[in-house]
Amino acid sequence: MYYPKLVIFGVSVMEIEPPESEHVAPAIVIGPKNTTVLVGKEAMLECIASARPVDGLVVSWKRDGRQLASGRRLIFPAAASSDAGLYVCEALVSNSTAKPVEARAYLTVMEPPSMTVQPKEKIFADLDRNVEIPCQASGVPQPRIEWYKDAVPLSKLANARYKVSSATGLTVRRVQPGDGGIFQCFARSLAGETQVHTELLVSSVAPTLLSPPSDQTVTDGDTALFTCQNSGAPKPAITWRKGSQVIASGSVQIPRFTLLQSGGLQIQPVSVQDSGQLTCIASNSEGTINATAALTVWSRTVISVPPDDQRVIKGTTAVLACNATHDPRIKISFKWDRGGVPVMPSSGGRVSVRPGSLTISQTWSGDIGDYTCSVTSQAGNDSRSARLEVIELPHSPRSLTALLNDSDSRSVHLSWLRPFDGNSPLLYYVLELSENNSPWKVYLSEVDPAVSEVSVGGLTPARTYQFRLCAVNQVGRGQYSAETQRMMLREEAPSAPPNNIVASGRTNQSIMVQWQPPPESELNGVLRGYVLRYRLAGLPGDYQEKNISSPETNYCLLKDLIIWTQYQIQVAAYTGAGLGIYSGPVTEYTLQGVPTAPPQEVEVVAINSTTIRFTWNPPPQQFINGINQGYKLLVWPEQSPEEVRVVTITPDYPSSRHTGFVSGLRKFSWYYTSTLCFTTPGDGPRSAPTLLQTHEDTPGPVCHLSFTEILDTSLQVSWAEPEDKNGIITGYMMWWEVPSIKSSRVERSLSNSTLQYQLTGLTSTTAYLIQVAALTGAGQGAVTSSTISTGVPPGLTEKGGNEERGDTAALLVPFPRTLRPDGRMIPSKTPTLRFHPGSDGKTAISRWIVEGQVGESRGRRLPLGGRMERRLPDKRQPMRMHPDQPLEHPQPNSLHSVQVSSLHRAGSPHTSSYAHTPAYTKSPTFRRQVLLQCRRLSVHRSDAQITQAHSTVSYLMGLFVCQHLSTQLQQKNLLLLPLLEH
Repeated sequence: MYYPKLVIFGVSVMEIEPPESEHVAPAIVIGPKNTTVLVGKEAMLECIASARPVDGLVVSWKRDGRQLASGRRLIFPAAASSDAGLYVCEALVSNSTAKPVEARAYLTVMEPPSMTVQPKEKIFADLDRNVEIPCQASGVPQPRIEWYKDAVPLSKLANARYKVSSATGLTVRRVQPGDGGIFQCFARSLAGETQVHTELLVSSVAPTLLSPPSDQTVTDGDTALFTCQNSGAPKPAITWRKGSQVIASGSVQIPRFTLLQSGGLQIQPVSVQDSGQLTCIASNSEGTINATAALTVWSRTVISVPPDDQRVIKGTTAVLACNATHDPRIKISFKWDRGGVPVMPSSGGRVSVRPGSLTISQTWSGDIGDYTCSVTSQAGNDSRSARLEVIELPHSPRSLTALLNDSDSRSVHLSWLRPFDGNSPLLYYVLELSENNSPWKVYLSEVDPAVSEVSVGGLTPARTYQFRLCAVNQVGRGQYSAETQRMMLREEAPSAPPNNIVASGRTNQSIMVQWQPPPESELNGVLRGYVLRYRLAGLPGDYQEKNISSPETNYCLLKDLIIWTQYQIQVAAYTGAGLGIYSGPVTEYTLQGVPTAPPQEVEVVAINSTTIRFTWNPPPQQFINGINQGYKLLVWPEQSPEEVRVVTITPDYPSSRHTGFVSGLRKFSWYYTSTLCFTTPGDGPRSAPTLLQTHEDTPGPVCHLSFTEILDTSLQVSWAEPEDKNGIITGYMMWWEVPSIKSSRVERSLSNSTLQYQLTGLTSTTAYLIQVAALTGAGQGAVTSSTISTGVPPGLTEKGGNEERGDTAALLVPFPRTLRPDGRMIPSKTPTLRFHPGSDGKTAISRWIVEGQVGESRGRRLPLGGRMERRLPDKRQPMRMHPDQPLEHPQPNSLHSVQVSSLHRAGSPHTSSYAHTPAYTKSPTFRRQVLLQCRRLSVHRSDAQITQAHSTVSYLMGLFVCQHLSTQLQQKNLLLLPLLEH
């Protein structure tokens, strides 16, 4: 079985559907139609169904119980005979209990006719014998067989000896010589047609003339018919000649000369040139025979100059001409008649008849009529007619009357009696009027001549009028009728509205209206004033009116209107007779105002840690008071109302629900939100503020990551909370590892209250990567990293220093003294502090810290311990100072102790032991600023570049400061800072 390639298209559904919540059983909207197609051509069956839900609708095609495909269209690109049959379109809803529906259509595939049995090109037959001419054909539908002989259907020949059989073909019984010829077999059906032909040859017989042609005499333009009936086998060929020229034969066809089926000749129409001898020749293979006849043609007698219709004016002469052409071999005669009565010449000569003309002088109305000129002869007769009209000017209309029109005060009813038309149809009437005794003027130039009354409209009220009328025909314009009595029309209301109405909004509650008076000709009286009316445009409410009683006033200001509202305005003028017609409506808006209502149904939600989404409906249209230019989304921190962030949103007109976003907000922060609608004049009211918080997010990096108490196997890590918490800190994560050893990584989870952590079990003189990150409910924040090296194992230092501990040993030298002339010893102002630095912890020392302690004040000795940044009575405080930093408020007559520590980026220093020395100042009010002078000697050692330093420390307030020695200064042997005193 052959199955065509199928092209399936999607399912089409109806536009009008029930609500989505309903289920509708499937239905065939447009079923497939029976289709007929030629084999090899494209065929298509279409089936349109509907159902609910649409997504479940399935349309499929079946044939003989087998499913072919799905879709609304079933296409056969090239239909074959096997495709013919009954097809079923089935529509169902999947996953539904609804019963499927079906529609059926039949596809018919037609095949053009083709010959299955056909005759030979030539068939020979003997006289009086039967002969069979076979012809059979097939096709879809079955073609019908039609036979022709010499291009003439056999049905027209009506030859009883020709028998047609659908099973065999054509049988010619008792063949006669005339049966010879071309037989055609046509097979026809709706799918097309085909044909075969054969030539039937009958045994030969010499031609004979059964009815030879005879002489003919005809008139030019008639028909000449010559006979030449013949017989013979094969059928003789007939040829007609005029002299040596062939004028008709089986192969020659000349216009007007027709060879008849019987062999005769027809000439139609005959012309004079056809006169002469005509010969009929019959010939076949057995011989030739001919006969001759004469043709005589007379020229036809015709009126060559016929009489013309004439209109003559009364009293003038009318001449009717009439001439004819004819064959000179015949005679002709003329005669005139009028309405069937012969026209005879008058004795006084007013009417004269001559060959070729009729003359009538002093014409009058009695001469009017139809005159016929007739010519007679053997070669034909002819006649022509013409009408004679005698015309004159029409008479004047009679009894012209003018009456006021009760229903229309601006028109007058005129009536008259129809005048004599002067034997010429009236063309029209001319109506003239005189207004207020003004000169006559044509008011109606062409009044229908068939009427005898007319209503004259368009007159101006309160004016006087007079009328007159005349008739017009072909001759000209007749006399005017008598004039009517003068009459006056009543005053009326203005018939035209004021001109050039202009309205413009002045404020949001007022409109200025201006106009010009109606045309003077339309006032219909004395202008008394105007009435202005207005109402809301597009609404059916009543008008409000304003009366302007002064005719000179042509403007009006409408006040107390609705903001941004379109009004319809009309103006009418009035006279003493009443109010005229209103002008066409003019629409205008009051100016825009600001909205008087906030957006509706505002919903605000935080969609992430930095973005808030607004959704809202526009304010009611009647409260926008203008063209909605957009919306403003307002967001401000809860504690900072002045920091308002504004985002402008363009209105989305097709949608009733609007959406907008405000981004870039602080994470995990409380914000107030509001929105408003604005027009060109300004902003409308805000919606009620809504307080909400942005989402929690991962925190930022921790602050101030630092290290203290750096020892060879431990150190303390400190940090501060992230500056950007972005939520509630739930804890911290700490990692440390030796960068080159991945397996050394250690992780600790710490509480949110932990801001420092002691690392132990470290390896000495080893670099560690330490990372700290804060945690919130949203996850882990940014990681803060730093690399730090542990210290070297402790060792002993000079003068009480412990090298194993990495301490810096310090030795405080007593103040030098100076001998005065009076024998008293004066102590020096600057002591000298000598020390050996301890281990640098594999990191360059950034500065030295010198700490001092007032050991005795006013007979009391202070306890040791602590650091001092500024001296307070009886208390030590730490202080880190640069060499050029001023020291204030020195303590006189005090004993101080000093301590030196090294400091680098890894954290707190190792501190030396205290050294003590007395220091004396002159008085508590003595102020001094000193700078530290440092000397450095370069002595190489395996664990540090700095091995020895000589420092001279100046005293102030019991504190000593040492200038730091850094690796950047290691290339210099001496750094000297000048001493400043005050």
